Amino acid sequence: PFFNIVTAATNIWFRATDIDRKNIRIKATKSDQYVTAFLATILLQEWMRKNNFGVFLNEWGRTLARYGSAVAKFVEKEGELYSEVIPWNRLICDTVDFEHNLKIEKLWLTPAELKKRKNYDQELVNELLDNRAIRKTMDGLTKDTKSDYILIYEVHGELPLSYLTDDEDDDDEFVQQMHVLSFQDKKNSKETMEHTLVRGKESQDPYFITHLIKEDGRTLAIGAVEHLFEAQWMVNHSQKQIKDQIDLASKLLFQTSDGNFVGQNALTNLENGDILIHGINAPLTQISNRPDISAMQSFTQQWQALGNQINGISEAMSGTNPPSGTAWRLQQAILQESHSLFELMTENKGLAIEEMSRRYVIPSFKK
Repeated sequence: PFFNIVTAATNIWFRATDIDRKNIRIKATKSDQYVTAFLATILLQEWMRKNNFGVFLNEWGRTLARYGSAVAKFVEKEGELYSEVIPWNRLICDTVDFEHNLKIEKLWLTPAELKKRKNYDQELVNELLDNRAIRKTMDGLTKDTKSDYILIYEVHGELPLSYLTDDEDDDDEFVQQMHVLSFQDKKNSKETMEHTLVRGKESQDPYFITHLIKEDGRTLAIGAVEHLFEAQWMVNHSQKQIKDQIDLASKLLFQTSDGNFVGQNALTNLENGDILIHGINAPLTQISNRPDISAMQSFTQQWQALGNQINGISEAMSGTNPPSGTAWRLQQAILQESHSLFELMTENKGLAIEEMSRRYVIPSFKK
């Protein structure tokens, strides 16, 4: 039995740190910039509506609540800036230092998607379409039976300039660049096709990592899911024990000193309705197999309470009714104290949005 205690905590983190489009605006720091900031805010609101930035904020907030960190990607196409949240299972990156290492995004593209990307080498695209592969997970397991997908690796990072110029003299000069690669096995052959569909310089890294609370020495921070690892498996273990004891208590177990029953399964005989015969002065007595459910339930509640404490969640936040006679002002004080942690997380999200705007959004408006 799986008693999921993670989803509720994730939902509380998600709601408590939520930021909407209406909360985002550009303010002037000097009096002579008031009109410029007003116009920039209009452009910002128009861009957010046009690009469904509200959906981006929801996906971003949900990922942050679950994992503590989320990666946003900003790309300009035909003069328009687009944003998206990259799922962690699609991203290959350094586990300690995200900023200064390569980022590789795994993409499964359909033939239509490949054909629409005109900047890709179309000759190589046609060759890839002739050697389609079945989609697989990171562990090599088959996702489905469809073969209309091509695995593409999109690589971003600072690499030697010689990767673009093919000149050995440029090995010591590093520039931000992008490469789109494909590795596929040829049909009826052990050979592997290695293709570079497109390569070129970039003005800046399109990936931007954000954290609710940054952890030193690791790329991925700690979210509600990881905080509850120990509590979740201990709750499952306790519930499994309760279930096993209830199953055992539903059986009728007997004991006797009569040697006639040696080697016999008295339980099976009883279930089949057989007549039992025992010797004189050899009573047949029932074994007490009553489970101590209360102790195990108390143990489960201890782990659930510990999980809530680690996540900064009070009973009032989860909607649990307070004990009879609890003062209203006490509940409000508990709520206020519980929300102080999430106010810090929300502030970090706000600072991340400010950095996104400075790095990607406002420069796009200026152009």
